[in-house]
Amino acid sequence: MPKSVVFLAETGKSPSLAEQTLACVRESDFVVNSPDIGFKDLEKVLAKHGNPLEQGDTIKIYDLSTLAVSTSTVLRVMLKLLKGGVSIELCGLGLTITPDRASHLFLLLEALDSHWRQIHGIKTNEGRGAKAGRKPRLTVEQLPEIRRMLSEKGANHETVAKQLGVARSTLFGFLKSQKDVLG
Repeated sequence: MPKSVVFLAETGKSPSLAEQTLACVRESDFVVNSPDIGFKDLEKVLAKHGNPLEQGDTIKIYDLSTLAVSTSTVLRVMLKLLKGGVSIELCGLGLTITPDRASHLFLLLEALDSHWRQIHGIKTNEGRGAKAGRKPRLTVEQLPEIRRMLSEKGANHETVAKQLGVARSTLFGFLKSQKDVLG
């Protein structure tokens, strides 16, 4: 049975928790208070406490002024919830965003996220198989050469790291990730 989770949070510019409760909370709602859980951790914490969000569930928020996180974080969290089949209701505005790809609001959120990622040069893993994060400074293909360099007479991790153009800690981290024995 779908559940409704009300996320109550108060910031300096938001309505009081009492006002939010009057506008959002119904008898069967599960209420979460922000001092206990942050908005970006809501899904994880609910699952940990045996109340995982599932397709068909609804998250109720008074309005976005109650969320003390950046706009980009709000956008990412909302899209993740929507893509997981969870609706988002903004009670103070009388607005519900459904996880329906035909919904103009859903498509607008996707477009804003795509725009933000493009402007900031952030790649997504969706559809491209791209790996998140920056390009590694050392690769597995370099491992035989690194081993050879370390085996040379008088070589140590510091000199090899300098030759590779990386920090000594980067070399150690790479070798550890490759489960190479450090000497």
